[in-house]
Amino acid sequence: MSVSMSMDDLRALRYYDPSIPKFTPNQKRILYPMFKDFELIEIKGRKFSDLIKCRQRFTGQLVALKILTIPENEKKNGVPHSILNHISIVRYLNHPNIVRLLQVIGTEDDVFLTFEYLNDSLKRYLFNPLLFGVKKVMQRSLLRRALSGLAYCHSQNILHRNLSPYNISIQYCEDAVLNEVKLTDFTAAITMEPPLPPYSINIGYPRYKAPEILLGSTNYSTAVDIWSMGCIFAEIFIGKPLFHGKDAPKILAQIFCLLGTPTEETWPGVSSICNFVEAFDPPTKPKDLALKFPGIDPAGVDLVSKMLCLCPNSRISAQEAVNHPYLRP
Repeated sequence: MSVSMSMDDLRALRYYDPSIPKFTPNQKRILYPMFKDFELIEIKGRKFSDLIKCRQRFTGQLVALKILTIPENEKKNGVPHSILNHISIVRYLNHPNIVRLLQVIGTEDDVFLTFEYLNDSLKRYLFNPLLFGVKKVMQRSLLRRALSGLAYCHSQNILHRNLSPYNISIQYCEDAVLNEVKLTDFTAAITMEPPLPPYSINIGYPRYKAPEILLGSTNYSTAVDIWSMGCIFAEIFIGKPLFHGKDAPKILAQIFCLLGTPTEETWPGVSSICNFVEAFDPPTKPKDLALKFPGIDPAGVDLVSKMLCLCPNSRISAQEAVNHPYLRP
């Protein structure tokens, strides 16, 4: 049943908490069904619907609340397939490095998912200057655990398709030592089952997208997640995104400047994806990644080069990356 009310109605609720200034009246209206069971604390994601930190009133447990809004034109058909797919995937996944779904609550307008709560995203952890010394020590452990979660996803024929530092959650204690590293936000995830491609290219953050997606390929594989994780690996070490911008040609130009312009010899089939690789003229040769990442030892450079391989079929798999000498405990 759809809920509509004024702010006076909200203030009359026993559970209304005026001490939370970050929620607008419209946001509070959307969240009304949750007021009885949850104390709403703050918005933790990049936008309102991404992630809200809450406390369950009857248990005191901290949880992360995600809101999936049902489009107006789809309400007559019930919960959309995209939302059902998201729920089925996160319910199915069971791994220590993947965030755990706790509860699903549905209304006519929205579906609320509650997940275990972790106290930060990798993005904010990376750019917290107070944690610099600890982060250097934890880099390999962080990457190994994130890749372990990804290897499990791929073993279950699931593509994440939206990996970025925003979608890796971490839990650390007061001394900033990592306790947990978990993949989150499976909104764009799909199962690699019939029907197979074409897949959408309108997914993920552009700067973490694999070159085959940026080139417009709709026939891609688990290798796209490895590319994204390679970009994250690089960002952990250089302290900033490896590639910048939102425009595919500009990001591709940066990729080719670093890794060389692809040819049929280095990337068999690239000319069948699109014909504008030739527009990147003059062709460039790959740069020495050891110079690009001076803080990484040779084994680490070898791993990142295998994750950021232009040819998807030659990219290292997640399980191979977990077993790479650089990440061995």
